[in-house]
Amino acid sequence: MTINHLNLTVTDAQGTSRLLETYFGLTSIEGTTDDATFLALRDDKGFTLTVMESKPPVTYPATFHLGFLIHNEERVQAIYEALKNDGYVLEPPRRYRGKSLDLYFATPFGFTIQVS
Repeated sequence: MTINHLNLTVTDAQGTSRLLETYFGLTSIEGTTDDATFLALRDDKGFTLTVMESKPPVTYPATFHLGFLIHNEERVQAIYEALKNDGYVLEPPRRYRGKSLDLYFATPFGFTIQVS
């Protein structure tokens, strides 16, 4: 058995898609349209993430997040700088539990991203 996909409910499917494509390397799966409220994205390992738009508020448990593991502190910092320079509001990355440099980013679309 294999996990086929994960669906995120978001406040803006198009905005979420642009965010995940621009900063996190996901690509839209062919067949989506510019006015779509349901989009599918894939990473370079074949994992599929779908995003489904819903009216606000979208709520997840406090500790829920989408995690990207890159094992590269310079890339974590570069992603932070790129998001900040493009107008996203977020705290700088820091060390949690004294180990890796982690970035937590509460997206404007109703969910949180972690990059470590």
